[in-house]
Amino acid sequence: MTTDTIDKKYTQSEPSFDFIGHFVRSYRAAKQESLQALADRSGVSRSMIAQIESAQTTPTIVVLAKLANAMEISLGDLVQPPEQALNIRVSEINTENLVSKKDSPFVCHLLNSQTRHFSNEIYHFHFKTSGKTAFAANVAGSTKHIWLEQGSMLMYIANKRVSIKPQQLTSFNAAIPHRFECISTPLAKGLFYVVY
Repeated sequence: MTTDTIDKKYTQSEPSFDFIGHFVRSYRAAKQESLQALADRSGVSRSMIAQIESAQTTPTIVVLAKLANAMEISLGDLVQPPEQALNIRVSEINTENLVSKKDSPFVCHLLNSQTRHFSNEIYHFHFKTSGKTAFAANVAGSTKHIWLEQGSMLMYIANKRVSIKPQQLTSFNAAIPHRFECISTPLAKGLFYVVY
């Protein structure tokens, strides 16, 4: 095996960090910031940033840390390849994420559920006919945020009746039993977000 072959094999297996240059350039474009302004804030020279953006050099961890700090992002977000960093998920309404009872006038789908520092769930709902939901309560310490896209509905929470109108965000203590009722057209539909 010749030296040329060894060099070629090594070069082919070397990871490409071109995405970091694209990231920095996109960041500056979004902020309408010049190379010099980012250089001044980060302590990284203007020429080094230009070389990173044009993929002419692979920056050291120290340089990357300075840039990340100046851009107010984590070092991990800067160096993680886009296909991993973007973490794009698309959810749609289907029978697999239906969480309401079949005979209920209230149809509800769980679109997303995550647990990190806290747990949260996002639901899409709509009334298929006028009617009401059964009483429900979430776990202690939970908060529910309701965004009504269209229609209007009533919410009964403990002994209080609240009118929810479209294009309003309504938040409340979801650990208290509550139910929804839709009595007018257009029928209510929207999203609710539960934080535990």
